[in-house]
Amino acid sequence: MVILVPGGNGGIVALSLAVLCAPAARGEGPDPLAPLDSAISAAEDRLRAADLEGAETRYREALFEGWMLTATLEKLERRVPEAREALRNASLFRVESSEALRALGAAQLQMGDAAAATETLQALAAKDPRDGEATRILARALSAGGQAEAAAQKLAEVEALAAGDDELAFLVATDYLWLKRPAEAERLFARVLRARPLPQTHVLIGRAYRDAGEYDRARAELQAALARDATVRRAHYYLGMVALADARVGPDRLDRAIAEFREELALAPDDAPANDQLGLALLEAGRPAEALPPLEGAVRAQPRPLHLLHLGRCLLALDRPADAAAALRRALEAAEEHAGSDDDLGKIHYQLGLALRKLGAEAEASSHLGQAKQLAAAAPDAAAAAGLSGEDASPLAALPLAQRLGLKRRAAEGLVRAYFNLGVLQAQGHRSSPAAERFARAAAFFERAAAIDPDFPQLQSSLGVAYFNAREFAKATAPLARAVAAQPGDRGLTRMLATSWLNTEAWDKAVALLEEDPGRETDASLQFAFGLALLRAGHAARAEEVLTRAAALRGDSTELLVLLAQAHAAQGEDEEAVRALEKALALDPHDAEARRTLDGLLEARRARGTSPRP
Repeated sequence: MVILVPGGNGGIVALSLAVLCAPAARGEGPDPLAPLDSAISAAEDRLRAADLEGAETRYREALFEGWMLTATLEKLERRVPEAREALRNASLFRVESSEALRALGAAQLQMGDAAAATETLQALAAKDPRDGEATRILARALSAGGQAEAAAQKLAEVEALAAGDDELAFLVATDYLWLKRPAEAERLFARVLRARPLPQTHVLIGRAYRDAGEYDRARAELQAALARDATVRRAHYYLGMVALADARVGPDRLDRAIAEFREELALAPDDAPANDQLGLALLEAGRPAEALPPLEGAVRAQPRPLHLLHLGRCLLALDRPADAAAALRRALEAAEEHAGSDDDLGKIHYQLGLALRKLGAEAEASSHLGQAKQLAAAAPDAAAAAGLSGEDASPLAALPLAQRLGLKRRAAEGLVRAYFNLGVLQAQGHRSSPAAERFARAAAFFERAAAIDPDFPQLQSSLGVAYFNAREFAKATAPLARAVAAQPGDRGLTRMLATSWLNTEAWDKAVALLEEDPGRETDASLQFAFGLALLRAGHAARAEEVLTRAAALRGDSTELLVLLAQAHAAQGEDEEAVRALEKALALDPHDAEARRTLDGLLEARRARGTSPRP
């Protein structure tokens, strides 16, 4: 049974374009929220021009941009499930620009969803076969999904597109390395070297080989760089890193690495990575006293979490646990502030736990050691959150935690605004469709807004009204109840809530709301609803009074007479009940409810031995 009470004024369609066009809060100057803000601004311009379809398109773009930014920020906080959910949400509103689709595909790949990335990037590559960057990322997605041959084919397509693009050729070569195709990579690197015959080019290629585990090729390129210029930066540094990484070097690998790092520091004494790696190699060689000065130099130049971690380890090896704990606390603070990986955090917690244990702070030490163990157990998700390579790292990682949290909060505000306004646009029905369908679509958008910020202005009333007009009364009750609590004087909302309680058979709740309605005494429909609620709640005598007044206000109707008969019957007034039912059948001889009620009443009289009326 659906009961609609006329006369309410809380309909969602009353929301005006002025509400939609209220300016969104924005910070000054460019920031990572610029694409989201720009899309919302464009949507509001379309609204002012009465271009509702254009406004909807722009709000959908805003949702894409907002969820993409949210995914990045969640990933930096190591909230991998939340980051994946944000990407899934972004994909629902993906726009057709190449830049946006590339960003989505790359982000999906970073989060370990190779299948989704492949689908996104295949659509983009099909749309624009000359988009070399999209095809290159598609190759990586195919490789991550176990399709190595298909990935190699895509890289060959990009290679053909990179004829005059040395940077793209270099990137394709690095991707060949990750596909374990060093010969193809070597051919492209040679082409890049012909175009840019510089020692720095050799260093870049040597690093790429080192990262891919091609250590012999890495040494050859780095030595070639030094042959061209003995003072070229980073060549000695990466030769040291190769010595540390290559297990074939043998027992003297630490000595060889130390020698290379010293050569690098002879060129640039304040180089933080070289100082850090020299100190770490000396520490690994069991020479902590020698390791301390370069590690302190690395921290002075760049107080990064790992530099502080290595300094803490060295101080601990020198039996200076208090100084070690101080350095490791700084490392932990920096890692948490700048979105360090779970692996880095775990190492810091572990070393801090050891230092605290030496200091006798057993309870605190156990806490840090326990956290280290938990982070180690989260290794798979940590790997996904870390991304694929340095080229995928977000510049947002360099922002302080407080600033990233501020960005996430502002992104959420933009998302809520876009969802809410899309809901209003659906309810206003700029597309021709039945009202129930329009309001169901509106409710879906309002739901998403409420999941982010349930206290957004007008949201609960809009959600409740949308559910009500979609005839989803059970869902309407909660948001309408919140809206009524916030706006107790809004009779339209109160009556919608009362009607929703009636349709969900929450009779006592409907009675309580209608009891206080000042319009009930002059509104026959409200009187009828009140009488129904009273009757079903077990207040038959009061229901009879109210229904009698309703009949006086609007005259008899079959439905009203049936309820009045039921009220009489509930009080044992069978004769009055029968008379009311007979009047109902006189108005409509085919009314099934009246006939069923009369037959039931007569059968009950026979069962009690009371003679039915002729």
